[in-house]
Amino acid sequence: MLKLEWDFAVYQETEEPKSDATGVRAARTALPREKALSVIAGSDPRPLLVLRECAKCNKTDDALLTPGYDNEKVLFLARWFHCVKLPIDVVESTQPFHALFPSNDSEHLFVTTLDGSLRVPLESDTSRQELCSALTKVLAQAYKRDPGTLYLDLHRLADQLDILDAQVKSLNDKRSDLMESRGAGSKGGDPKQKLAKLDAEIEAAKKQIAEKIAGFQKGAKIDLKAAAPEKEAAK
Repeated sequence: MLKLEWDFAVYQETEEPKSDATGVRAARTALPREKALSVIAGSDPRPLLVLRECAKCNKTDDALLTPGYDNEKVLFLARWFHCVKLPIDVVESTQPFHALFPSNDSEHLFVTTLDGSLRVPLESDTSRQELCSALTKVLAQAYKRDPGTLYLDLHRLADQLDILDAQVKSLNDKRSDLMESRGAGSKGGDPKQKLAKLDAEIEAAKKQIAEKIAGFQKGAKIDLKAAAPEKEAAK
């Protein structure tokens, strides 16, 4: 439930641009900012969390997640975003998504509503509290209900799952001990019946785990707000 999933934006021009009638291929040019946002959003209606990789954080999540700190809430809130990574060369003027990060001095990442009306720039060293506040601000703008309120539900679920996980482990340990004792010739009751009873208890606990996770996933589905109607073209 806390897995961070990234899309890697790619822009493919339908035709190779030509510099002139000689047919020499021209250099690529950056897309306008609104078009760049639209391309990386694709058909995903969720708000965007956009990160540009750098030489230091390349192929890691270190620009968003701070090693050694509790990133649980960041990961939890990120599930309601469409998370997109852009390559290191995005700061080059010919890169299609250059308008989103126009220089090396640009922020490391930003969160934004799909239409770009609310955009919050962020740095990799932003505190966890400030980062969560920015994420929540955009989510509240995009969704009918603030997903951040579900964070306490997640903690309650985690406590319940910890208890059930411990129960499954204990039952599996008993099952292993029983299997060993059967090989040595156990006494005190039919080992087959004991084994069947343990297997039933293990399956029941696993079923509870699956049901609790499914129930949380169902409750965590929140509708996006309707998109604002486009203004009528001036007559």
